[in-house]
Amino acid sequence: MTTEEPVVTADEIFAVNKKIRWAALASSRGEVLLSEMRANVKSYSPPQFDKEFVSLGPLTILGVCERYADYLNGVDYVAVYYRVAVCVYARLGSQVLAVSIERDQQAVGTFLEWLERKRGVSGKEKM
Repeated sequence: MTTEEPVVTADEIFAVNKKIRWAALASSRGEVLLSEMRANVKSYSPPQFDKEFVSLGPLTILGVCERYADYLNGVDYVAVYYRVAVCVYARLGSQVLAVSIERDQQAVGTFLEWLERKRGVSGKEKM
């Protein structure tokens, strides 16, 4: 069990845009700190799969991309466009954030703007 507190709440993430479907946070060790669907939204995948995925998937995806960070001036986030949703993975402080957003470019843009502001507020440098 972890004693680490989430750096952001699901409610705060869902307030960014009504098209954000799912929010999750993992510690740098892969401990699931948060995995929550928006109320009244049906998941495309089983809830247990979401929790299992967030413990390893975003850390792995970001880790692979970060291997090139020195050559490409850092990694801000990784976005995966599925046919029905967009998943965004990013570091937020010492934790890894994962969100699923309906496939809507304006909603994705709104979330990415929030992410940059949130990183600025926490005083963390862009990766």
